[in-house]
Amino acid sequence: MKKVIFVLACSLALLMSCTVTEVSTISRETSGTSLTDIHVEDYFIDVLTDFAEFLPEKDESIMDNAISTFSSQLASSNSASGVQAVKTSNNDYTLYFDYSSFQNLAAELSGNSNQSIIKQEKGKLSFYVDINNYTELEAVVPFLADPNIEVFLAKYNIGYSEEDYLDMIVFSLGEEAPESLQNSYITIDLKLPGNVLTVNGAQKTSSNSIRYSFRLIDFLLLSSPLKFDVSWKV
Repeated sequence: MKKVIFVLACSLALLMSCTVTEVSTISRETSGTSLTDIHVEDYFIDVLTDFAEFLPEKDESIMDNAISTFSSQLASSNSASGVQAVKTSNNDYTLYFDYSSFQNLAAELSGNSNQSIIKQEKGKLSFYVDINNYTELEAVVPFLADPNIEVFLAKYNIGYSEEDYLDMIVFSLGEEAPESLQNSYITIDLKLPGNVLTVNGAQKTSSNSIRYSFRLIDFLLLSSPLKFDVSWKV
């Protein structure tokens, strides 16, 4: 069973106050299963509710809509099946799906057969996001380009220092935002079908597993690339 959802883990980081935990297990070279848990802080639920007052009326919240929209994209793709998106509480969501090829799925969702975010071949996998391929991520998850959200994201904050960014979001999201943001991480645990041979940018946690973790603010600023690569014995 494989549980990989790198693109979603990154894209949902935009929610400023999310903790995204991805546990991935590869049992074959391409196909597998993805399961991701997403937690949103109380105060940001309130922020989303305030935003909703200025948006067209919908039957679901902004956060609910972001999850359902992405799950619909997955369900309509040829490379994913068995998609399930569950709201487990007011602040928590779980997304699950099977896929036949993760690299093909990323290419399909981005509309770019040459997408550079995920590369997978026999015994190797790499992940890379920077400001130059950020538009590929927007294509995968259009919510990233939502005019109500994109002003908080990397394209609008090129050159911002972390201190300047934190000062800015106090005015936009309130005094709780900086501390909550600094405590928010994206974590991907990846279990491989063979022993790890090489790993760069991530931590080896056992003979056949690695952990890749980064701060949410690192995604929001993208002042340096988010990346790792791993190879394993086939």
